[in-house]
Amino acid sequence: MSTPSQRLKKTLPVPYTEHLPDIVRRNVGRWIDRRFHGAGIVEHISDTGDRLFTVKVGGTPNVRFSTETLRKFADIADRDGAHSLRFTRSGQVEIFATDLEGALRVKAEVEKIGFYVGGWGNTLWSIGSCTAYLTCTTAVIDAPSLTKVLYDHLVPYFTGEVALPSKLRINVGGCPTGCGGLVADIVLVGHYGAAPGFDPERIRLCLPTRADVLDTVVPEVQMVCPVNAIRSFAKADGSVGIEILEKKCIGCGRCKDVCDHITWDPEKTGVAVLVGGKSSNTGVGPTLARVVVPWIPARPPEFREAVAVVRKIIDVWRADAKPGERVADYLARVGIESLFDALHVPMTRWNRPTDLDTGFGVRQFLPR
Repeated sequence: MSTPSQRLKKTLPVPYTEHLPDIVRRNVGRWIDRRFHGAGIVEHISDTGDRLFTVKVGGTPNVRFSTETLRKFADIADRDGAHSLRFTRSGQVEIFATDLEGALRVKAEVEKIGFYVGGWGNTLWSIGSCTAYLTCTTAVIDAPSLTKVLYDHLVPYFTGEVALPSKLRINVGGCPTGCGGLVADIVLVGHYGAAPGFDPERIRLCLPTRADVLDTVVPEVQMVCPVNAIRSFAKADGSVGIEILEKKCIGCGRCKDVCDHITWDPEKTGVAVLVGGKSSNTGVGPTLARVVVPWIPARPPEFREAVAVVRKIIDVWRADAKPGERVADYLARVGIESLFDALHVPMTRWNRPTDLDTGFGVRQFLPR
């Protein structure tokens, strides 16, 4: 074990320039232009005259790779590239090359081992995913599996074979916590389609042992409910019981987060579909995604309902959006109600759109 004095000598995080290839290190802050070579290769041009090429490779859901696959990427980067690669926050792999010929060889090699190259320009940039059942104890749906199915259906949008009006990001979250990311053009969020139940005996492990403390203590499983759908009460034997009010429950799963003995019917799990989120300053500016489809079933392995809704949203946007219009910008122009009509989704209290104050961003602080 290291001693405290040894640990203090280490740097966390490591300076980002320390492990960069020489061509990147000597051009930090000096890149002045870029040029796209298809949907997956971008050329960076420095004021020194240096050129660097980045090949963007579609990764696996939740960025899960075997060490064998990582070694293959590293071998490609060493043999055909600039001895460097990185993993992006959206789950892609970027491999650097020093010339276009090398970048094209990198593209060919990663395609040989089963990966696609694309995701820049007016394409599907990424489908983000949370970890879900791989490590999470509160997942409602298997987000990586749904992400893989969506990618399989949407490959032509990633590779640029089918043109899109603008960039497109899709995120998939396994539960309403939204670790998959809730700010994207299209978002799918796993949630329960019915109120939970519980085992009367096991639930006692999540409650105070004596009812006489209820005057001063609110059980955590009750406290976390955002809509007061859980009520605690004193039982005749002096213990504590709870009641779940089905008509008030919104299926958020927060009670499950703090008590493993809350149970949900797996046959009634599904996803909500939200649209129109983005964090960039383009168009209407940063804005949140809004619920369009409150709930549809999530049935593995095909997830047909979810795939059908996502494809329909993309089709509507592709058909009517102007060049450069993200989904949020398109909806701001035509009205989100038009998307409801195109999807044949009724507007209810669960998906009625709210007014959003969009346009907040760095532009507001620039001199006019």
